[in-house]
Amino acid sequence: MLTELHKLQTSTSQLSTSLQSSVHESASQIQHAYADLTAALTSTVQELTRILRQDAPMQEKVSALAKEVQSRVNPLLETLKKGVSDVLARSKEADSSTDEANGHEESVK
Repeated sequence: MLTELHKLQTSTSQLSTSLQSSVHESASQIQHAYADLTAALTSTVQELTRILRQDAPMQEKVSALAKEVQSRVNPLLETLKKGVSDVLARSKEADSSTDEANGHEESVK
């Protein structure tokens, strides 16, 4: 029984190290993606503001805004959606791995 407890302790320690490494790697990737997204959003807001402030007929402004939304805003939203989905999937995988390591069976939802 002591041998089994020792194996369990070793396994738990290894899992903890593995999870910490995964979390650190994921956090780094998320920070990088967030910085890229922030830069893209800043650039887009500046361009939309420039369009709104230009001395041009309203129809021209509306057309330019529609073009910018189509070419810049929609792709940013898709990137954000994909990023959130990836983070949620990784989180679910990590939860599943933790449950399996702790001897819990995955529950049916």
